[in-house]
Amino acid sequence: MTRDNSSLTRRLFLQRAGHLGALGAAAPMALSFAGCAEATSLKAGDYKALVCVFLYGGNDYANTVIPVDLPNYDAYAKIRGGTRRGGGGIAYPHEALAATALTPAGGPALTDDIQYALNPNMPNLAGLFNRGRAAVQLNVGPLITPLTRAQYESNNRDLYPLPPKLFSHNDQQSVWQALGSEGATVGWGGRLGDLIMDGNDEALLTCVSAAGNAVFVSGNEAMQYQISPEGAIPVNAIKRPYYGGPELGAAID
Repeated sequence: MTRDNSSLTRRLFLQRAGHLGALGAAAPMALSFAGCAEATSLKAGDYKALVCVFLYGGNDYANTVIPVDLPNYDAYAKIRGGTRRGGGGIAYPHEALAATALTPAGGPALTDDIQYALNPNMPNLAGLFNRGRAAVQLNVGPLITPLTRAQYESNNRDLYPLPPKLFSHNDQQSVWQALGSEGATVGWGGRLGDLIMDGNDEALLTCVSAAGNAVFVSGNEAMQYQISPEGAIPVNAIKRPYYGGPELGAAID
């Protein structure tokens, strides 16, 4: 059995319009905010949030998650122009990494017992990791399938497919957010919002962007609620003195 989301949207729109009738001139703007609330989430007793920080510029991965076991630290320092344990070039000194060393509860779990630290400027994240509240995901990228260099240089794209428009900075930003090149309008965060809309029994914001219009949290049906880094964007029309005095203001609030 399929669900007619178009009729659901019309019904909710009429409900919101009735609820907001007292807003007068502010009603159209407030109604758009109410519509955003239909970017919904399942009601659950154990609240969880997926927070995604997308860096539009470049990120120096090797100075974010840094090897600290001595053989791999020495290789890192040499590549980055350092002089073994003392750092130098663009390598951090080994001793500077002690406070942000990552200590998995079950001990080192990587091949050859590689050990890592976070950048010295990230002690809070390191603390979350060491309390079992955060994780590092290594070797993540938009490749469709693992490739050797020979396979990458092959002309057989059916056998060795590549992501669209590699080495185009703008397109790769879009691929990370939407699995499509520049111009894509629906992101994978928004798709998650689409999947859980039918199970919602009350209007709760699910797709929230603190960076303006972000394709990552834009769905086919779920709309993103945009806030600024300072918090929710105020509706100026209802910040001003209300028509009719404080009683109406209290009802609207």
